[in-house]
Amino acid sequence: MPADMVTLIGTLPRVKPDDAERLAVYLVRGDEILAQAGVRADGHFRMSLAREAARAPSAYGLEAVIGPAGLGRHLDPVPKLQRVPIEPEQIDKATAELQIPLEGIELSDEILQAWWLWCKWYCVSGTVVGPDGCPVPGAQVTVYSVSHASGGGFNQIPRKTVTTDANGQFTACFSWCSCWFCWPCWPCWPTWWLCWPWWWEWDLLSVLESLEPLAAQLPAARPRALVAEQKRLALSRPAARDLMLGRGFASSRTPDVHFAPDAARTAIIQRKLSDPKIRAAFPWWWWCCDDPNIVFSVTQGPNAIVDEDPAMDTRWCLPSGSTVTLIGTEQTISVCPGDPKPVKGFVWTRVGTITVNHIHDGYADGVAGSDSSDMAFAGALDVFGECAPASGVAYYQVNAGQWTGNPARGGTAPSSSTPISAELYNTAVIIHNTSPVTVTIADVKMGPFDSGGLTNLYATQEQRQSAPMPPLPPFPAVNPGDTVLWAFNGRKVYANAAALIGGSAVGGVDLSITGYDAAFAPVALPSNPADTLTLEVDTTGLSAQQINSLKAFTAGNVEVTSVGTGSACPAFNIGPGGYVTINVSVKDANGHLFEYEVTPQFGSGSSGVTTPGLRGYQQPGPYPGGPYQAPNPAQKSFGGGTEDFTFFPAVDCCYDFRLLVGKRVTDGYGFPSLGTADFQTATLKVTP
Repeated sequence: MPADMVTLIGTLPRVKPDDAERLAVYLVRGDEILAQAGVRADGHFRMSLAREAARAPSAYGLEAVIGPAGLGRHLDPVPKLQRVPIEPEQIDKATAELQIPLEGIELSDEILQAWWLWCKWYCVSGTVVGPDGCPVPGAQVTVYSVSHASGGGFNQIPRKTVTTDANGQFTACFSWCSCWFCWPCWPCWPTWWLCWPWWWEWDLLSVLESLEPLAAQLPAARPRALVAEQKRLALSRPAARDLMLGRGFASSRTPDVHFAPDAARTAIIQRKLSDPKIRAAFPWWWWCCDDPNIVFSVTQGPNAIVDEDPAMDTRWCLPSGSTVTLIGTEQTISVCPGDPKPVKGFVWTRVGTITVNHIHDGYADGVAGSDSSDMAFAGALDVFGECAPASGVAYYQVNAGQWTGNPARGGTAPSSSTPISAELYNTAVIIHNTSPVTVTIADVKMGPFDSGGLTNLYATQEQRQSAPMPPLPPFPAVNPGDTVLWAFNGRKVYANAAALIGGSAVGGVDLSITGYDAAFAPVALPSNPADTLTLEVDTTGLSAQQINSLKAFTAGNVEVTSVGTGSACPAFNIGPGGYVTINVSVKDANGHLFEYEVTPQFGSGSSGVTTPGLRGYQQPGPYPGGPYQAPNPAQKSFGGGTEDFTFFPAVDCCYDFRLLVGKRVTDGYGFPSLGTADFQTATLKVTP
């Protein structure tokens, strides 16, 4: 604690835990709140105060005020607040902590019930999920209330932080006090006519247009008399939430109006509200509600996985008891349920999200009939499998047998296999049975290790957390009542694809496992149709992906020479009907081409069309003759080659010809896509 700070502590006497959590202690000087703190279930509180703030000269004394939590800047309207005077000298003399005497505080049921008329117990529930839709356990969810800042923008006040359970679910409750005449929803109160969020403006204009005829009937000396005319308004108040969202009077917004700020529209409203008669009658309180405006943030370990923007994500006037779903970023550690376990033996279940029933001849099926089909495997592969519950497998080896040739093109299956030695980690999420709840997120090494004369062993999840393994780092501490969850249920391999084929760049592999019990004795695993997984691995790039030349021709097929600067920046006068040919080479020695095309880009966001257009694994021909290797789905092959693309420009401009290419491989989670491999610019003139 810095020397210029002091901690005020105390305990409220004779308070029930449920009531204590709805209370707060405020350090007050006059109507200024210097510090505040919530009260724990046992009635205890702690709050820090800068000594300098307590020393500031004032005609008012310091008081500790006990009242409902969540009162913000306004305490006066709440009846029977409990006050304890504090002498500034006490704060000066305190070393680190100052005990506030609260023995005389009265918190009777009568007083509490009066307070709860002002402040309700507000609760919101929800589920945090990852991008994969699976729950996120052990995450810290903070609920904020949002209000408009007087200088523009938003105030974001943390109200409650809770931890998600094993299913990613949470419930956050806090005391919410509403006093609409104390702190209105309008941003600039009390000079409310000076500012407002732009998305309210259509509704404001609707109300103003209805008010103006009434205002014109009143003398200038009696502006407030118009309040009595409210019943004659042509508009009735919409739901508060619709007004907060700027959609209270939907008919006021025509389809051709963009939902965006408009300085001219704002100026019109400012001019209308400059009339004091209009201001006196304008029902600004329509834009207020009793429920809070809510946003969330979520952290998981050191990572912020949800961070909602008050300007974009606020749930205006969210009723108590509402439920939400919060989706984390790519950094989220989610816990998906494990794949189905077999009745006996062992089965491979999936690679990434591609289940084994969609892998044939070593290739991922993908989307049938599309270019994203018959994909080889590349990158870091996440391979999952499950043992039968009663199999007795505690440790295992992953055996890799190498194919001779391609499994889909007449290759020969392996006659033997050897255990792989790739390192394997899994992420354990441990929710400790403590108060408050604590969470441990740890990367746990599962293998490989050697023991009992066996090499390249891996531990199952159940065995890893239940038994010490000296060759591996200790498992994080788990106490009775703690919950252990695994982020990658059933992960058996997580390795670069090349590690499965002995470090080669391309090849087929059969994966199988050998099981061992807790004493490292072999476990006989009955045969299953899915206990061997065949994968075709290709870690290579394309063997050619470049633009070879660009030539220009007149409409009469006469080649035109460049008038530009050198070969890098050519320019051609091709005249009406002229064209260019772009010669490209796109080849894959392993026959795993996905797609390629040439896209002419010019001007501001304009693009043209070439002949041929998109080339792809399942695209129709005709294709050039040999040695060009056209798509052959029967062999799961598309090798490509060299060909010309023709383009007829329509306007004089500088054109950027982009060669986009992609390879037909997957890591089990993503699909192939196109990227720029080469480009060539040229200035083309088609006008006479």
